Amino acid sequence: MVDAAVRGSLLLGVLLFACARGEELTGDGRPITTTPLPMTDSTAGSSESGESTTTTTGAESSTTEPESTTATPMTEPGGTCPEGTPYCPCGLLGCGELSCVDGVCQPTGCGNGVHEPDAGEQCDDGDDDLSDECVLDCMSAKCGDGYVHVGVELCDAGAGNSDTGSCKLNCAPQACGDGLIGPGENCDDGNDINNDECTNKCAPSGCGDMIVGGTEECDDGNIDDTDGCLNTCLLAECGDGVIWANMEACDDGNGSDNDACKVDCTPAVCGDGIVRFGVEACDDGNVVETDECDNSCELVSTLVGEFDVHAGPAWADDPKTYSCKEACAQIFGGVATDYACSTSATEITGTAFLSGWGDAKFCDAATDDDFKTNTQYDCGGPGCSFSAYVEDHCSGGTSVNYCWKP
Repeated sequence: MVDAAVRGSLLLGVLLFACARGEELTGDGRPITTTPLPMTDSTAGSSESGESTTTTTGAESSTTEPESTTATPMTEPGGTCPEGTPYCPCGLLGCGELSCVDGVCQPTGCGNGVHEPDAGEQCDDGDDDLSDECVLDCMSAKCGDGYVHVGVELCDAGAGNSDTGSCKLNCAPQACGDGLIGPGENCDDGNDINNDECTNKCAPSGCGDMIVGGTEECDDGNIDDTDGCLNTCLLAECGDGVIWANMEACDDGNGSDNDACKVDCTPAVCGDGIVRFGVEACDDGNVVETDECDNSCELVSTLVGEFDVHAGPAWADDPKTYSCKEACAQIFGGVATDYACSTSATEITGTAFLSGWGDAKFCDAATDDDFKTNTQYDCGGPGCSFSAYVEDHCSGGTSVNYCWKP
């Protein structure tokens, strides 16, 4: 009884050890090592012991040999796998040139999850994830291998990495401000100064980029030339030739006060004290209607005096010839342009009487108040000279000219 109990305990231990190693037992209880083989279909039952199977159908029966087994023992006489046998437990003898993977001897090779330096592997994580630390062909991940190492690299274009490309040599994306001119950048000075020659948008500073730099006084980035910032990036001001909306009524940019727009960018109007040439005859800047300039900026003419053509110097003394205006200035002072002549005492007609050498036709028929002929009167022939102030053919009291100051 004692011997039987001891023997039973030993057999149980062997069974547990064999199960733990994935081994089968021989008929006498010794462990053997098996390797899995493909399963095959069978129309009849099979015996694990490899014995033949007899099938009985009705009155007939037949005996067949087994087509396959589910495991093939790979043992030596000692009951263990030979060293280096594929798909055997690694055991104490090891796997020889094979690799021990999950306790089973397997052929070497990239992807089996075992780092095999002798096979040229730098790593072997057993998966096909190209974004971790071990990539294709069991090489360690590195910048420039063409695979983005998650958590380490932001980009990797492999041989396409370039400091002027979208992914730089250090596997960082190109970015404005890194000091390298990449795609879409016209400049990159590597600083954060926005108003130097290269802006923080990596574009040269220029009018219209909404950044005030260089000689710019302003930069609003729009094409509205009537706001406070011109399209030349200069501040709007009176005299720049552009009407500043809601600020200027006009702006001709010429610096003249005598046209329709004054130098203060306000329209010229009668009464502003500035004569608008071609539009106003005068502008005294007051509202007095009876002075020399009325409130419509027209000159108020004043009769200064009158003279008789015949009251002039004798023709025989060869006096100077005068137009009516020149005669007014000679008699009443000033210059000829101060005067307008008339043959009427009530209004300016712009006409005058004159006497001519041997010709009296303008003594009765008035002509223009600027008219005269020759510079000296005694020229020796009929009509060779005419003067508004000479004693000759015009009878006294009948040819009178009136001097007006407009």
